[in-house]
Amino acid sequence: MIVDVHVHPWTREFMEKNGPIMKACDFFKLDMARLPTSTDQIVDEMDEAGVDRAVILGQDTTSTKNRAFRNYTMRNDEIARIAEKSGDRLIPFASVDPNAGAAAVRELRRAKSLGMRGLKVHSSANSVYINDRKLMFPIYELCQEAELPILFHTGTTGLGDTEIRYSKPELLDEVCQAFPDLKVVMAHFGWPWPDVTMAIALRSRNVFIDVSGWKPKYLPPNVLPYLNGILQDRFLFGTDYPMLRQKDWMDDFRQNLAPKLKPGVSEKLLGGNAGRLLGL
Repeated sequence: MIVDVHVHPWTREFMEKNGPIMKACDFFKLDMARLPTSTDQIVDEMDEAGVDRAVILGQDTTSTKNRAFRNYTMRNDEIARIAEKSGDRLIPFASVDPNAGAAAVRELRRAKSLGMRGLKVHSSANSVYINDRKLMFPIYELCQEAELPILFHTGTTGLGDTEIRYSKPELLDEVCQAFPDLKVVMAHFGWPWPDVTMAIALRSRNVFIDVSGWKPKYLPPNVLPYLNGILQDRFLFGTDYPMLRQKDWMDDFRQNLAPKLKPGVSEKLLGGNAGRLLGL
């Protein structure tokens, strides 16, 4: 089983309405003509690449003051609809805007009733620090209680009009110590601070690391020993679709990364670890 844990169900129409996303397209040097025109393409491209399941991520900036993100929200009902249409291929993760305070917790409870299997947090998009005790900790408390994993954007971002200081991986150390049973995914291995990300994972048993946003051939050399060694049970395959597409990633993986991995590590990275995290 191959599971992509980091997919944005964006279409070209949606992306073109979002200045921060368009700046990310420049960051990734994307061919705009190749952007998906329908969310149905997600499953089609999964089939082409041999990917069995994918996590689609919601996003909520409805209470965020940064006006650049006024068109960025994808509501949980829409994420649930896209997932339901796919049969069991797409796994929906909710999003709530922590700036909404208690209303964010209520929305997360409602999202869980829609069948959401986890939560996506992009603190830089929301201009809220990951370790904000007032705004974030009530959300973490509910996720720990409900056994909902949280996928955190960590490290830098291609999105424009925002600041990476809100998503520095070191801030998650406080969160993981306060909520030891919370299931955490640190996306993009916290680059440019991957050593901090590895250190947090080493001291927190429920921390996973996704490699999304990077072609396998560009994986930093200091990450590979952990992927091949002591943290091999905690790395997850992700693309950051549509910034990277599944077939492109898989082709690059087979050519440039798979030959460097020890026996059994590829299977864990591509789906085994995700299956354990998500109960697949």
